[in-house]
Amino acid sequence: MILEWFRRRMGDGEAAKEEGGQRIRRLERILGHRFSSHELLGRAVTHPSYLDQSHSRGESYERLEFLGDSVLNLVVSNWLFERHPDSQEGVLSQMRAHIISRRFLAGASEAIGLPDEIQTGEDPNLLSGGGRQKIAADALEGVIGALYVDGGFEVARRFIERTVLSRDLEREEGFHTAKNRLQETIHELGRGQLTYRTHRASSAPDGDRDNINFECQVWLEGEPLGSGWGRTKKEAEKEAAMDALERLDRVQASIPEHRRGKRT
Repeated sequence: MILEWFRRRMGDGEAAKEEGGQRIRRLERILGHRFSSHELLGRAVTHPSYLDQSHSRGESYERLEFLGDSVLNLVVSNWLFERHPDSQEGVLSQMRAHIISRRFLAGASEAIGLPDEIQTGEDPNLLSGGGRQKIAADALEGVIGALYVDGGFEVARRFIERTVLSRDLEREEGFHTAKNRLQETIHELGRGQLTYRTHRASSAPDGDRDNINFECQVWLEGEPLGSGWGRTKKEAEKEAAMDALERLDRVQASIPEHRRGKRT
C-alpha cells in the first residue's frame, strides 16, 4: 500500500510538472520571448490571492508590475513624441493617459489571452467583471516588467508596440470610437444624452495655442464631463471624449468593488 501511494504521489508530481512546463511554453508563445528564468515568468502571472491560498513564500506580480508601469510609460511617451511632432504637451498627455488606462491595457491583455494564464485563488469573482479588468491590466504590466528584466529594454519595447500601441487605432481612424465608447459607458450607467460644445479656442494646455484651433467640452446633465483641444473640431471632440473616459475610469477605480455597477 505504501509503495502504491508513493507511485501515485510521484505520478501526480510528474503530471503537475508537465502541466507547468506546458503553461510556460504557452506563455512564451503569447509573449514572443523565451525566458532564461521560468521562475521570473511564473511570478509575472501570479496574483497575490494565489499565494495567500497556497501559503507559498513566493512573490506575486506586484513588484514586476511597478517596474513594468515605468517601462510602459517611457515607451508610450517616446512613441507619441515621435509619432505626433506637432502635438503639444497637454494633448500628448491625454493620448498617453488613454493608452495606459486600465480599460485600454485590459483590452490588450485580453487580446493575447493573458488573463487565462494568470494564477489566482479559487474565488470565482476574481476574474469576472471589474475585477478581471484590473487583474488583466496589472498582469500585463507585470509581464512587461519581467520582459525588461529577462530580455532588456528592446524586448519590452517590441512587446509593448506589438500588443499595446498597435491597438491605438482610433487615432488613425478618426474620432468616432472614443465618442461611441463614451456614449456606451454613459448608457450603461443609465444616464442621459451627451452634448458637445465646440468653439474657437480661447485657451489651451499650459497656455500654448500653437496648432490649437478648437476647444471642446462634453456635457452630461448640465455638468462638464471632459475637455479637449485640437486643430480641428473633430480632434477637439475626440480629446474631450477621451478625457471624460479617463475621468470615469478614475472615479470607478476609487469606488469599492462591492459597490460598482450600482446606479445612483
